[in-house]
Amino acid sequence: MKNSVLATTAFLLITAQSSGFSQTLPALGTQAGDTKSQNAQGLSIQQAIQNALTQNPMMQQSQAMIDEAKGAIKEASGNRLPQLDLSFGGMASNNALNVFGMKLNQGQATFNDFGVQQFFQEAGPTFSNLPGASSNPPDSLNHPGWHHNFQTSLKLSVPIYNGGKISGMKSRAEALLRAAQSGDRAAKQQLILQVVTAYAGIDAAHAFVKVTQQAVEAAKSYRDLSNKMYLQGVVSKSDLLKSEVNLGDIQLRHQQALDQLADAKDGLRIVMGVPRNQHFEINELIRINKLSGTLEEARNLALRNNPQILAIDQQIDAARSGVSSARSVYKPHVNLMAQQDWNSENLGIKNDSYTVGAVLNWKILDFGARSGQVDRAVAGLNATQSKQQMAINTLMSQVGKTWRAAQLAEYRLDLKKLAISQSEEATRLEKLRYAQGISTMTNLLQTQAELDKSRAEYVQAQYELILQRATLLMTTGQLEPDTISATQLATQSSDINTLPASARSVDLSVSKVSQ
Repeated sequence: MKNSVLATTAFLLITAQSSGFSQTLPALGTQAGDTKSQNAQGLSIQQAIQNALTQNPMMQQSQAMIDEAKGAIKEASGNRLPQLDLSFGGMASNNALNVFGMKLNQGQATFNDFGVQQFFQEAGPTFSNLPGASSNPPDSLNHPGWHHNFQTSLKLSVPIYNGGKISGMKSRAEALLRAAQSGDRAAKQQLILQVVTAYAGIDAAHAFVKVTQQAVEAAKSYRDLSNKMYLQGVVSKSDLLKSEVNLGDIQLRHQQALDQLADAKDGLRIVMGVPRNQHFEINELIRINKLSGTLEEARNLALRNNPQILAIDQQIDAARSGVSSARSVYKPHVNLMAQQDWNSENLGIKNDSYTVGAVLNWKILDFGARSGQVDRAVAGLNATQSKQQMAINTLMSQVGKTWRAAQLAEYRLDLKKLAISQSEEATRLEKLRYAQGISTMTNLLQTQAELDKSRAEYVQAQYELILQRATLLMTTGQLEPDTISATQLATQSSDINTLPASARSVDLSVSKVSQ
């Protein structure tokens, strides 16, 4: 039994669908780590997807990037329009030039501010000291004392031509918005894949519980049979001891499967962004159709539709616009302005004045500063183009790998279904041989181990088929909620024998798990 897949950690971690076993199973009891709720609500795959899309932080982050890009467009568009600024300031100074300017703005300048009174006094009544008076500096002009001013300004700025800088900024922002929207679509598809994986994962864990439950029942049967034959003297006590050890190992694996089922349920809650104590029931069978066409057609479809590739294309457009905007520094900039000012020695709006003008700015020499700015933008464009080629190469490889994996999963599913049937018959015959005393307990346990292994591998094959088909849809940009179909389960029982036949078929289906 040590080589049985039931004992492997991998199968304790996988997620898949209903296994379709023909052997009768007893109803499962309360699962470890997860209390069964009588009031649990049914959860469809579409409800799970919608919960994730509205509550998962991944989508909130993606929406924030879209809002950021929209803000950049709004900013760039606003820079093309006139701007009106209102300012208010107050100042005090004893600087001769500042004081004289404040008085001029306030309309308070007088002849005495130029020292006229001092001049006449020093020149005398008959102007006999005119040369001396003319050479003396006026104290009222050079040493005016403290003066203060309150200024209110209203300024209108009108951009006329900025070398294409604003147009380039707007084009870049629009391209980044398209890239953010493609990124949002990519995040949405990745989240849908996580939901499908987690939704199917609960069933995989549930199906694996059924596998280990079957193994427990078989181990109990062998223990009882070996005990009976030991009491009859047909077999030695070593057979009985082997059967008891085997039963203990299988029961431990069954408990591990129950724990993994509880972990799988927690995983879906995390993806959906709901509280851990929220109970629900998986009540649908997921069905994902096979992608039609050839591998080459799938690759071409991925190049056209994959949102991550489209996002990089739009990032390239944004980088080109960034280069255009950077080159605007080589061109002249022309702006108009109109300003109205109010100046007063006291708070208030008095002594208004007006100013209009046009400004031409053209940087002639900057010793490489502008060329460095352009070189940086061009390097960013080249880096984005290289990123695009690497992403395309990775995508083509991923599509091919997923395509082949999906085909292999289909083939494996059919083989494992046949293997279960053959292993069940081999186990039945080996049990008869042991009961007749012509086989050993070791042979019987090895045969049962092969049956358990086939059942576990069947669960894995079902899960792999769902996962690979969903991944293929995502890589080709087609994984949307309407591409995930489902069939409602007709029962709420946890016993595999009460499930409809479709839930135990080879088709892609997920059996119900009560939370």
